[in-house]
Amino acid sequence: MRRRQFIFIEPSKVGIQHITLIEGYLRALTSSDAITQSFDLIFCASKSTFASLSKAVRGQICHTPIPVMNPEKRRLVLKTLVEFSIVLRYMLTMRRGDILFVSCVLPTTLLMLEAINGLLRRRGVFVSLHGEIEGLFDRSLKGFRSYGFWIRKWIALRCPNSLLALVVIDDFVKRKLLAEYSDKLTDTDIFVVHHPISPFSTADLPIQSIQSVCFIGYRTRFKDFEQFRQLSDLIPHVTFLAIGGGKAEDLRLARTFPISGTYDYLRKITECSIAVFPYNSGYTCSLPASALDALSTGVYIVASDRPSFTNLEEYFGPEFITICCSISESIALLSDTQWIEQKRSGKVRRLERLLKSKYGPDTVRASFEKMILSQTLP
Repeated sequence: MRRRQFIFIEPSKVGIQHITLIEGYLRALTSSDAITQSFDLIFCASKSTFASLSKAVRGQICHTPIPVMNPEKRRLVLKTLVEFSIVLRYMLTMRRGDILFVSCVLPTTLLMLEAINGLLRRRGVFVSLHGEIEGLFDRSLKGFRSYGFWIRKWIALRCPNSLLALVVIDDFVKRKLLAEYSDKLTDTDIFVVHHPISPFSTADLPIQSIQSVCFIGYRTRFKDFEQFRQLSDLIPHVTFLAIGGGKAEDLRLARTFPISGTYDYLRKITECSIAVFPYNSGYTCSLPASALDALSTGVYIVASDRPSFTNLEEYFGPEFITICCSISESIALLSDTQWIEQKRSGKVRRLERLLKSKYGPDTVRASFEKMILSQTLP
C-alpha cells in the first residue's frame, strides 16, 4: 500500500521565477516531521526550476519533470491549456488523503480548475494566489487580454460550497478577500502560508562608507521610478542605485554594473542603507517580491502608503519601515544623514527578528501542518 502523497506542483514558472518562495516552502515541508512521516513529497516542476533550487533542498525531494511554458512568452491560451492539463492529470490520479498544492497558475487556469473541481469534488486541492488577484480591485482592467478580466470571471463562477481551497501569502490578503467577497469566500476557504523570508548573511561583506539608497525591481509606471529619479536629483549627497533587470545603475554617475545571479543581486541590495518604494498603485492585495528581498537583507524600507507596505509597518513597526505619504516627506528623511546611519546600523537586529517572525521557517512549517490537518477533520 502506497503512502499518502503531498504533490507540490509548479506549472507556471520556470528557472529562478518565484524561486525564493518555492525553495522556502519546500524547506518548510521537508523540515516538518509531521509531514515527512505521513507523506511522500513529490515536486512537479520544470527541469530549470528544479536546477535553480539549492543542493540541500534538491537532495530531500523527489522531482518529477513537467512541461512548463515560460510566462514571459505571453501565449495566454496555449499556456492556460498546458497548465490546466498538467494539474488536471494529478487531480484525476489523487487518492483519498493525498494533498495537491498548486504553487501558481494563470487566472484563466484557475477559472478552469474551479469549474472542473465543481464536478470532481476533490478534497485536498490547494491553489496559491499571488499578484493576479490585484485584478479583483482594479476596475480599469476590463479587456479579455488582461489577467484582471479572468480573475473576476473566476470569482463570479466560484460557489460558496467550493472545495477548491485557496492559499495566500499574508494575513492582510485574506482579510481583504473575506471583506470584499463574503458571499463567495469563508474563513475556512483561505489558508495563510506566509511568504518565507530567509535572512541573507552579510557577515562577509565589507562595511560601506558611502550612504546609498536603492530602487529594487522593474521600472514600471505604477512603481513610480520617476519619483525615485527625482529624489536623486534633489538629494545630491546620497548615492541612488536602481537594482534590477540584471544590473545596478548609479543614477547620478550614469554608470551601470552587471549583476550575476541571486547572490550578487542580494549582495547589491544589502550594500545599501535604505530601500525606497514610491509605488503609486497596485499591491492592494499582494506583497511585492522586491520588498521581501529588501527585508531578507535587513535593509531599512521607506515606502508609500500602499496596503502592502502599511501591512508591513503594522506588523514590524518603525524598526523596519517608515511610510511616507508625499515626496516632501521622503526628501526630509533621505536628506538626514544621521537618520540614514541610524537605520543602517540596525540591520543585524532586523535580521534576527525576521527569523523569529511570521515569515520565518517555524511559522511557515506550522501553517502547512495546519493546512493539511484541515483536510483530515470531518
